Amino acid sequence: MTKKKEGTHASCVHPHNDSMMNDKKSIKRIEGHVAEAFESSGVRSLLVAVSGGADSVALLCACARMAPRLGLRVEAANCNFHLRGSESDRDSSFTADLCQRLGIKLHKLDYNVDAYLNEHPGISTEMACRELRYADFFRIAKVRDLDRIAVAHNSDDDIETMLLNMLRGSGSRGLRGMEQDNGKVIRPLLGISRIEIEEYLKAIGRDFITDSSNLTSDYRRNFIRREVVPMLESRWPGARKSLARTLGILKEEADIIEAYYRRQLSEIAPDSSTLLVYEEGVAKGTILRFIEPFGGNPSVADDIFESLDKEFCERRWILSDKYEAQLERDKLVIAGSNIPDSEPAVSWEKIRMGPELMDKIKNNRSHNVIYLPNDESAYELRRPEIGDKMEPLGMRGKRLVSDIISDARLDRSQKQDIRVLVRKTDNKIIWVTTLKRSRHDLVSPDTDFIYKAEITP
Repeated sequence: MTKKKEGTHASCVHPHNDSMMNDKKSIKRIEGHVAEAFESSGVRSLLVAVSGGADSVALLCACARMAPRLGLRVEAANCNFHLRGSESDRDSSFTADLCQRLGIKLHKLDYNVDAYLNEHPGISTEMACRELRYADFFRIAKVRDLDRIAVAHNSDDDIETMLLNMLRGSGSRGLRGMEQDNGKVIRPLLGISRIEIEEYLKAIGRDFITDSSNLTSDYRRNFIRREVVPMLESRWPGARKSLARTLGILKEEADIIEAYYRRQLSEIAPDSSTLLVYEEGVAKGTILRFIEPFGGNPSVADDIFESLDKEFCERRWILSDKYEAQLERDKLVIAGSNIPDSEPAVSWEKIRMGPELMDKIKNNRSHNVIYLPNDESAYELRRPEIGDKMEPLGMRGKRLVSDIISDARLDRSQKQDIRVLVRKTDNKIIWVTTLKRSRHDLVSPDTDFIYKAEITP
């Protein structure tokens, strides 16, 4: 038996005091983390999405407790999708009661998910609920002049997202998980674990609701949460912390990779619908970032990248119900699919004739501009038709407009933009836009005024 040294006293820690210290640490950690997220983003007003579950209740309570100190204006939104019968109504009632006790304005949102699924075939119930709620969140934030929509994703959610994206074959952006603040949606609890959140709620004496759908593995995220991560933890204790650490590293590295892709995109994309994919060193990730705004995905980007070195391969990819990508000679071009083409137009300007202008006209080599003796009422702009012929300036005889277009070696999108300017009195073609003008309707230096016609997108 060990003897006590003289002059010393055995220390005694009261369990109640120990519990209070832990509660204070938990409160300080969570609320300090949330405060830092708002202060670094300059947020002064927000709409908190609240379901009644532990994560969203913790976020709402932390916001409400810190609102006076940070000068925050806090409002809340609750979505009732009516997918779990009376349980859905119970959760909404719990949230309404919580907001009333906290003195926070609540926006109650009710949805008919089945009707939405019927109107949007092909999407999952999860996606339908996401589209419905975020559409209303953004609407409310705009109407109420709120800086951000605050959602309660935590570090466990972040890990689950990384694993899901990994299984989808995602690149660096998917593996980096979620963004804490994208300018519209802020996630103040990112970096806080689910266990820490429940400890915080216990420390401040707040109850929460458990969604029964989270107790099954029917949904993909639930399967990752309930079966995959626990299995990893059983084989590699501390796997959750290791994954969180890996995720933090990936977030930093993804920023570097993203900067590289963006720089390359700026160098080889002369406009938003054209990518010079045969330039040396073109990266697969650059192709993905080019096609994404039009509905492209990693699988399509892989296919396009692999096609670059093949002589006989697929050269057209459907990106969405509106857009497709096409390999044409030295470039990848985005074209409209199943939608009307954008209609070019001609701008007209009346100009006083003079010697300097006449010299400019004689030296004009651009076929985007044409100078005419008559105003726009004398002409009609239309699409080329089969059999159209014109008498080009500087050439003898007539030429088929189709031959003029063919000789220009245009890609499909450029061909779609070609129009012909026709003189109304006799249907003579005066101008094939961007390509040729005819030897008719030339301007004279003796004319007081002429008209400048310029093709515009």
